[in-house]
Amino acid sequence: MLFNDDTIIALATPPMGASAISVIRLSGKQSIYTVDSFFISAKHGKKLQNQSTHTIHLGYISDNKNKKLIDQVLISIFREPYSYTGENMIEISCHGSQYIQEYIIKLFLEEGKGIRLANPGEFTFRAFLNKKIDLSQAEAIYDIIYSENKTNNEISLQQIKGTLKESIKSLRTKLLNFSSLLELELDFPEENNPSLKKSTLLSILKDLQVSLNNLIESFSLGNAIKTGIIVVIIGNTNVGKSTLFNQILQENRSIVSHVSGTTRDSLEGNVILKGIPFRFVDTAGIRKTTNPIELLGINKTLKSIKNAHVILYLFEAYNGIEKQKKIIQTIQTLNKKYPMKKIFAIANKSDISSFKDFCNLHSSVNRIFDISSKNNQGINKMLDVLSKFFFDQFAKKRIIVTNNRHYEALKKTLEEISIAYNALALNNNISIDLISLHIRESFRFLGQITGEITNEEVLSNIFSKFCIGK
Repeated sequence: MLFNDDTIIALATPPMGASAISVIRLSGKQSIYTVDSFFISAKHGKKLQNQSTHTIHLGYISDNKNKKLIDQVLISIFREPYSYTGENMIEISCHGSQYIQEYIIKLFLEEGKGIRLANPGEFTFRAFLNKKIDLSQAEAIYDIIYSENKTNNEISLQQIKGTLKESIKSLRTKLLNFSSLLELELDFPEENNPSLKKSTLLSILKDLQVSLNNLIESFSLGNAIKTGIIVVIIGNTNVGKSTLFNQILQENRSIVSHVSGTTRDSLEGNVILKGIPFRFVDTAGIRKTTNPIELLGINKTLKSIKNAHVILYLFEAYNGIEKQKKIIQTIQTLNKKYPMKKIFAIANKSDISSFKDFCNLHSSVNRIFDISSKNNQGINKMLDVLSKFFFDQFAKKRIIVTNNRHYEALKKTLEEISIAYNALALNNNISIDLISLHIRESFRFLGQITGEITNEEVLSNIFSKFCIGK
């Protein structure tokens, strides 16, 4: 995406047919002059070129060639550098008729001088080039446009405000301090205390490692929230998994039957809890079978468990003591095999069981809930605990990384910092030039996040995803 100084125009609101208003945007040196040549002010004699920035003016857009008015409009003026793009900008608020929108844009393209249609994302691209925003903020603008829930909106808004930008700036400042100390070591080695110098350098690198690790670890939560936290419902056949799935979704997505093995495939459903998206997965029951169709379903269940963030292990509450021992063993095996996953033990059909039938489980297993899928009892309490866990995790984090490009750059930065740290810690005679090389690489990877170091291919890939007019 090569930059040029053309004046660009685009519809900033979606062309949905008739609506109350639409907004047409222009950006570039000629934007105010161009609109002025087609504008007739409601206040006689007013010229847009003589008006201050951030002012709004009522009037008409006129087709001068055919001597007719097109629409009554409001013109918003934003003069450089105090605009979204950093250039002169005009926003025309016209009536939402598709005929009017197309007429005005066609008029400016045909009769204006040097006006062309904007490329996708070109307004935001110009804002980036003119240093109104960095690349992480530009990507957050895309995310907020397409955010579908409260939490994604809040994360994107924080990044638009510059939280990640400031964090990267802080990391780069620490790296700069480290580089300055290295330069002193190179220039005046005889005047420095080697032990003090080494401890100071190691302290800076350790601090960088901790900060980078915090950002990298936040990606797991951020990516889960962005795409939906996957909650897989597992258990033996006919324990009520599909009934629970249907109750959570408040619709009959899964077929419910007393015949074992009814669910042969995984079904997904989306639910928003406390503003956080969850993707619940109903799976085939796990049991020994030679049925090839059931085996396919069981293999899909095992794959769903591997991809899940949360496992809901469902069992019948009225099992006897011997079966309870097997249930405890299964839960402990799940905890051991998937230590990073949140595991809830769900005692179902508690409406036909007394508490004493499964009280041993409460003393042996953490996070156990007694519910009745059939009667919709205890499910809301379980969902409240589930959603609160992730909501609290989200609330604790000041910065959450959600972008895979940022995540990869942070990992590479940490790798370079770690190499420098280990080299300095383990070898007193290590070449300072070699350490400097890894620090320069760290600068480069951090610069890729904010766009201080980038290439045209990356920029084209990012901004081509934007809608035209943004």
